[in-house]
Amino acid sequence: MKIMRFKILVPKLAFACILLGSLNLQGQSIDEALKTINQASLKAQLGFLASDWMEGRDADKKGAFMASDYIASMFQVFGIEPYGDMEYAFPLSGQRGYRPESKPSYFQKFNIIKYQPSDIQSFSLVKEINGSRVARNFDYGVDYGIAGIESNLEIEAPVVFIGYGIKYDSLKYDDFAKMNVKGKIIARLDGYPGYHDTSSPAYKKFKFNSLYSQKEKWAREAGAVAIINLSANPLKDFGRVTNLPFRYESGDVEADVAPEKYYDTHAILQSDSLQKSLPSIRISARLQKELLSIINVDLYNFENDAKINLKPASKEVPGLKVSLKTAIKSEMVSVRNVIGIIEGENKNEFVVVGAHYDHIGKYGGYIYNGADDNGSGTVGVLSIARAIKATGKKPQKTIIFAAWTAEERGLLGSNYFVNNFAGINKVVVNLNFDMIARSIASDTASNKCGFSYTKAYEGFQEMSQKNIKDYGLNLVVKYNPSERPTGGSDYAPFAAKNIPVIAFMAAMHPDYHKPSDEIEKIQWGKMENIIKLGFLNVYNLANSDLKTLRKE
Repeated sequence: MKIMRFKILVPKLAFACILLGSLNLQGQSIDEALKTINQASLKAQLGFLASDWMEGRDADKKGAFMASDYIASMFQVFGIEPYGDMEYAFPLSGQRGYRPESKPSYFQKFNIIKYQPSDIQSFSLVKEINGSRVARNFDYGVDYGIAGIESNLEIEAPVVFIGYGIKYDSLKYDDFAKMNVKGKIIARLDGYPGYHDTSSPAYKKFKFNSLYSQKEKWAREAGAVAIINLSANPLKDFGRVTNLPFRYESGDVEADVAPEKYYDTHAILQSDSLQKSLPSIRISARLQKELLSIINVDLYNFENDAKINLKPASKEVPGLKVSLKTAIKSEMVSVRNVIGIIEGENKNEFVVVGAHYDHIGKYGGYIYNGADDNGSGTVGVLSIARAIKATGKKPQKTIIFAAWTAEERGLLGSNYFVNNFAGINKVVVNLNFDMIARSIASDTASNKCGFSYTKAYEGFQEMSQKNIKDYGLNLVVKYNPSERPTGGSDYAPFAAKNIPVIAFMAAMHPDYHKPSDEIEKIQWGKMENIIKLGFLNVYNLANSDLKTLRKE
């Protein structure tokens, strides 16, 4: 009956003409949308975001709030609707009988806790000798440093040598097997068997993604209360000297004293519970030597035996405890993501397109403008939002456009969104843009780009290759599939939730996290092509069934 209706209402030839005309119109709308992504527009937007007036866009500073106001205003200009927190206001100020009106804003606000170690620190090796308690004390910043703390803490616990502190089921290698580390401090060696010998069979057998986080997870699950990190090449001059050089010089900075640095202060999301990280202690060469003499382990022989025999050699350390006391100075500050939306025909499937807009601010008299990191990715998200709107077509899926904050503090903005967005289970894919406008020295044609993606969706690569070819984009893309992509950018929290991801990155260049990451070094043609590819991919993903892109 349906076929008969077409025959009656529309002759075959006419129907074919209408179909072809529709396809041509769609092609025309994409072509017109691509025209909005041009170097003049990119320069105008990035010129503002990477200007000295933004003061490096440190997440809780004035410059970041100015930048987020600008991003929100551009969303508004492009016709992108707000999708942040609800705001409430009385329609007539001071009038009784009126209920407050609510409407979404462009901002998703949240708090973070910034902290750094205080002067209250102590570390002691405690032994029982002939019935007496003997404690050898070491100084913070001279013989040890500590990370992974967010509150004042005191521990005195036995020590267990746990080898590398790894588990590898397929090789039946488990440093924790038959060892009780509950309530104890583990001493573990960096890496894994064969870590320092790339030619060894052991090195080739062990394959890890995000080894550091996995090692902490294993230690936490086993019940350890702290970690002492051992190294085959410990630092002899661990810590900071206090008198040399008399005039501080490092890179671009010259001063009478060493200036405060961005990463002297750490940050976490404010939440209703403490984080799960363990205190992680890094020690000096002399403290390591003293500790190993008590444990009775020669690291050189241990590493050789481990890479040859692939057998754990963990051991208890009778009569030894470590006493640790540490404290922090903290403050709570407010920050904000910028969130916009283009509502699709389907309001229950979301494509999230994001980039972090924060950078590392102003330190030591220098402004770290972060033109590439990540002004470029932020402009990419703005440009894609504008282009999607310019197609004049309502997408099948709903598209969320996000400018994340506090990425440099540990992906805090994207983590907050992933953990608090009510529709997170309806997000079908996340696309991330980070540092998309520079090249390494070997990229003489300035057209190489990295493309990391969720391996199960091999159609992501095929889709990109087709778009590059069909639209004549000057890009040579290195595709990096993995089961669950991890790394230091805002796609990682989505991947951790098993949400498929695509992550664009052009290059890790010498100006990374330096004041010299300036707009004068941006490669506009490369940036334009990556953003165009990003737009085409977003358009495809928002108007297709992702199941067709997944391998069976």
